[in-house]
Amino acid sequence: MILAALSDYPGISLIETPNGYKIRDDSNNMEMTLSLDNYERIISENKRHQLSRILKSNRLQILDCTGGFARDAAILASLGNHITLVEQNPLVMALLINAKKNIKSNNLKLIFNRITTQLGNCIDFIRRTSKKFDYIYFDFMFNSNKSSLPSKKEQFLRKIVKNDISKNLDILRETLQRVSSRIIIKEHISSNDYKNFDIINTYKGKTVKYHLLKGKNGR
Repeated sequence: MILAALSDYPGISLIETPNGYKIRDDSNNMEMTLSLDNYERIISENKRHQLSRILKSNRLQILDCTGGFARDAAILASLGNHITLVEQNPLVMALLINAKKNIKSNNLKLIFNRITTQLGNCIDFIRRTSKKFDYIYFDFMFNSNKSSLPSKKEQFLRKIVKNDISKNLDILRETLQRVSSRIIIKEHISSNDYKNFDIINTYKGKTVKYHLLKGKNGR
């Protein structure tokens, strides 16, 4: 599947090294590796994170619909919750699974043991799953043009993951109709893509904000 996916991204290579996988963008002479041990600092500040203000308890079942490189999933899991991470892109998933195998920190290993990964389309997963989630999380941030200096990870995501705001809005509308879960949407602080939804509350940070919504399926 990974080799087949590479044909969809000319100039992109997935390379296995002694330290794990790396992605290379030959057209820009740029490489990226993923070390989840680098999330230690982020995890250490989890109690001050906006997400900790939203979640009112732990041991929650949370569906991360836009898994990416699991940064936010790691924060959510570090707060004592169980995460199902869905990621559609096989290159991103390959890098993430490989990085998970190479975690050195025992603390990070325990956290990532609470994260289950699922390759696939998030709305397809929501349509077929019978599992009930307390929260469903969406982060479409990397598609934003409002970040003047995107990180290397964001640059790679924008190159290899196709994203469209109209499709994102359609996914959100259908999700709201299908679930009774609370829904968290991450958005750039200066963006207002979700202003027409019934937002319960918004939690603002310096560069991003998190909207809280409620699914309309009362079952």
